[in-house]
Amino acid sequence: MDKGDFSFLFRQSEGTISAPLWRRWTLVLTGLCVALAIVWKLITPWTERDLATQGLFDLKAFIAFVYLLGFVGVVLLAQVSQYNLSAKRCRAKSHAPGWAGVWPLSAFVAAAAFWAQPNFFGLLPAFVPWLFLAVAAAAFCAQFLELGLRQD
Repeated sequence: MDKGDFSFLFRQSEGTISAPLWRRWTLVLTGLCVALAIVWKLITPWTERDLATQGLFDLKAFIAFVYLLGFVGVVLLAQVSQYNLSAKRCRAKSHAPGWAGVWPLSAFVAAAAFWAQPNFFGLLPAFVPWLFLAVAAAAFCAQFLELGLRQD
């Protein structure tokens, strides 16, 4: 992919694209985010430390938090790219491009709920993050069906 195609696909929301192109890059971006999330889930135990028994600096915790910074940056860029792809596809189908942000926004809200539920000391019931995840999954399926599978 040359620089012009990359810029058109991921850095601009203007223009239109076909369903197969949208579908392919949506799966790539989603797969990237899922793979990074799995790695984060695997190294999250490195961040749980007891300063009474451990030293102030722990290499594994440092590595985990540096990974977290990179993870967040990549996911934000991937979701901006996803919005740009979806806005192009919405225009091709004569939909308002604002609908392109429904799935990325619902995914961020679900992720925030999963973080907030254990950290807000019982303020959120345990089912709330799963409810938001179900809404995000439904938004993804609806957007994938509308933009990726239905023809123009």
